[in-house]
Amino acid sequence: MIQDERQAAGRGTRADAFARLFEAVHEGVYIGILTAAGTETVAANPHLKLMFGHAPESADADVRPFDPGRFTDPQARAQFMERLRAEGAVADHLLRLRRADGTALWVELTARAESDGRSGLRVEALLRDVSERKKLDDQSRDLYQQLLQAEKMAALGQTVSGVAHELNNPLATILTWSERLATRTLDESTRRSVDVILHEAERAAKIVRQLLTFARKRQSTRTMVDLNQVVRETLSLRAYEQRVTNIAVLDALASGLPQIFADPHQLQRSI
Repeated sequence: MIQDERQAAGRGTRADAFARLFEAVHEGVYIGILTAAGTETVAANPHLKLMFGHAPESADADVRPFDPGRFTDPQARAQFMERLRAEGAVADHLLRLRRADGTALWVELTARAESDGRSGLRVEALLRDVSERKKLDDQSRDLYQQLLQAEKMAALGQTVSGVAHELNNPLATILTWSERLATRTLDESTRRSVDVILHEAERAAKIVRQLLTFARKRQSTRTMVDLNQVVRETLSLRAYEQRVTNIAVLDALASGLPQIFADPHQLQRSI
C-alpha cells in the first residue's frame, strides 16, 4: 500500500515536472491530429501560441498551425503528411507557414507521427521560428550570387580588354596604309574603295576604344553628358549582334535634350 502511494506520488511529481516544462520551454510544442481536411489540436504550449500570433491564454483548440490554410504552398502540406506517413518522423523539417494575421514565417520542426486508427495522424512536434535565420541565409546567398556575377564580369572585362588590345595592332596597320593611299593620286573607283577602307577602319578603331573603356576598371567620374550621344555609341557597340540576329533598330532620339550630370560609362552599362 505504501509502495503504491509512493509510486503514485512519483508519477504525480513527474507529471508536474513535464507540465512545467511544457509551459516554460522556448520551443513551440504541438500535439494533435492531422487529417487531409484539417487538424484537431490536443495541446499547444504558450510559446507555440505566441509564434503563431495567439495570446498565451488562448484555448489550445484555437491554435492549428498545420491547417491547410496555414501553408503558403498547398502542396507542401500534402508532402509533409506523406513523409510523416512513410517515415513516421521528420527532423529539422523546414516549412513556410502563416500566423493568425496572415503574415508568413519559416519554422523548423522535429516531429513523430503514428496513425490515429482512422485516416489521420497523431503528431507530436517541436517547432522553432527560424524566419530571421532564413532571411540571413537568403541574404548570404544573394550576396554570393552578386560576388559570383562580379567575378564573371571581371573575367569578361579582362577577355574584352585582351581582344581589344590584340585588334589594335592590325587596325593601326590598316589605318596607316589606308591613310597613305588616300594621299596618292587615284582613279575614282580606287579612291572610293580607299575611302571605304579608311572609314570602316576608323569605325572599328572607335569600337575598340569603347570596348577598352567598358572593360577598364575605373572610378565613377561624372560630367555633363549628351544622353543621345551615349545611346548612339552604345548602339554602335551592339551593331554586329543586332545585324547577325536580324534586329533592326530605329534611331528616333529626341532632339534638343539638355545635358545631364552623370557617368557616361555607367550609363552605357545600364542601357
